[in-house]
Amino acid sequence: MRLITILAVLLVAGLANFAVWSLPNQPVPLDPPPGGKLKSVSFAPFRDGQSPLTQTFPTVEQIDEDLAALAPQVAGVRTYTSLEGLEVVPELARRHGMQVTMGAWLSSRLDKNEKEVASLIDLANRYPDVITRVIVGNEVLLRRELTPEQVAGYIDRVKAAVKQPVSYADVWEWWLKYPQIADHVDYLTIHLLPYWEDVPTDVTGAMERIRGSYRTIAQRFPGKPILVGETGWPTEGRSRGAAVTGLVNKAKFVNGFVRLAEQEGFDYNVIEAFDQGWKAKLEGTVGGHWGLYTADRQAKFALAGPVVENRQWPVLFGVSSGLALVLVIGLTLRGRPLSGGAFAALAFLAQALSTLYTHAVWGALHGKHYPQDVALSVVMLAATGVLSMAVLLAARRALGSGGLALEPLAPLRGRPALSRLETVGKAAAVVLALLGIAWSVLIVFDGRYRDFPNWYFALPALGLLALGAMRATRRPEGTGALAAWGIGGLFRPAVPVADFPGTDFPATNFPVADAPARGLCGAVRRLPLEAALASLLVLGALLTVLAEGVVPMESLIYGQLPFMEALHEVVWTSPNWEALSWAALQVLLAVPYAAAVLAVRRGETAFVVPSPLRG
Repeated sequence: MRLITILAVLLVAGLANFAVWSLPNQPVPLDPPPGGKLKSVSFAPFRDGQSPLTQTFPTVEQIDEDLAALAPQVAGVRTYTSLEGLEVVPELARRHGMQVTMGAWLSSRLDKNEKEVASLIDLANRYPDVITRVIVGNEVLLRRELTPEQVAGYIDRVKAAVKQPVSYADVWEWWLKYPQIADHVDYLTIHLLPYWEDVPTDVTGAMERIRGSYRTIAQRFPGKPILVGETGWPTEGRSRGAAVTGLVNKAKFVNGFVRLAEQEGFDYNVIEAFDQGWKAKLEGTVGGHWGLYTADRQAKFALAGPVVENRQWPVLFGVSSGLALVLVIGLTLRGRPLSGGAFAALAFLAQALSTLYTHAVWGALHGKHYPQDVALSVVMLAATGVLSMAVLLAARRALGSGGLALEPLAPLRGRPALSRLETVGKAAAVVLALLGIAWSVLIVFDGRYRDFPNWYFALPALGLLALGAMRATRRPEGTGALAAWGIGGLFRPAVPVADFPGTDFPATNFPVADAPARGLCGAVRRLPLEAALASLLVLGALLTVLAEGVVPMESLIYGQLPFMEALHEVVWTSPNWEALSWAALQVLLAVPYAAAVLAVRRGETAFVVPSPLRG
């Protein structure tokens, strides 16, 4: 193979990878929103390692630093508690020229509620120039921790003790469910979060959804002032219906909402100032990524100007391309010389697997705040890393030969050194298949806060598929393709067949099947593990489509719309493409296992063993 051919192939593969990284990360321009500063943002100054769940709170110095960082961009902040170290917020906010909407956190802990209410009253009376309004309770009715009567009692106590306007905050629909609360407040605080709606909407439709919800409340409670107490969009985490997380989508949402608020005269508070990693324990990855700033206090985007989804993409492109180059060179130098076409196939495969693995690593580095998440990420990255190397080595072996040999399946013990590839490759593939099945079950039956593992499973699904295709193109003439794709021989330099046309292999040396299996049931009895894995993966894909592909399952169970009406509204207009992609990956992951079963059924596989996965 000529040097010019090698360089041309590497250049084309590199350019293809450049396109993969650059196209989704093109700058998206945003016009400056009206009004200058944001009116208010939710302020929870917890940093990584701090959490109200563990009673570890930010220091006064840290709170002051955070307010100083926000002051040039934000006119005010909203707190959710008057305890937990946030008693200093009004005094510090005064220094920075900011106003405060002070909150008292209500829960089922009545003793804690008393302390919250007492602190709120004290702070409101001590800082009347800074605390312009107060909120008693946040979504406590939604959480069903208190009754409406209890909430009204706390509101009335605060109203009698402070001069500022008093409110209660909850999801907008809950004001319709408990309208009696409106009689106790000076203004309504409603939460408008299109991402969390029963029927989610994309960013494009979010403004109209917000406008409609706001007007519904205004018409139901005429003359009552309204504060949009929470609105925003997450930058990380799973998709819900048509609602896709992401930095560009968040920037579009905030920019669009500020314009809408200016047009409609909304008073508002954006959720939230900083990413809160501790919320991931309650709401998964998405819960920790609603901030305008990252947890390490870096602004995610400017309110005006171009926004790039992943500003680190040039580095990631370099890492993935460099890794692919090292792999291609190392694989090319071992074994028989490759033809130009074989080298191109290997180069593109290495580039694809390197890019997929880099995406998986990058995703694992973001949003993993708890030991169990980190442990799962380590397992997934280890398994996918091992499998990717096994796929590349098996592909190199297949591409470097004139064609695959005809060999029987043999026990794993006593094989030559290359047999370790088969052992490790099949083990990694089976582990990932089992993890995929388990993940699918969790998403289908408890998926509200669980991420879709697309980047983890894209590598095994597409890598095994590519390896099967390479083996199928190099199988001996007259043999079927299914056996070349089957998991039992996927990492072997051979294709098992029912007989050996054109060879001098003595059939008596091998346990050759007398005939194809009697129907699919016979094939399943011969390869029960492969059949089980293939069936469960396909079943998981079907359930994923039903539960998540068109509308989140809880929308149909807990939502306000009847089943058929909900389907009519969203099935064809709001597909969850992330969920559908996950379903497709499960089907692709099932291909090697299904191919093995179908090959036995058709008689392409001659070697009768309890399960080729076990030797």
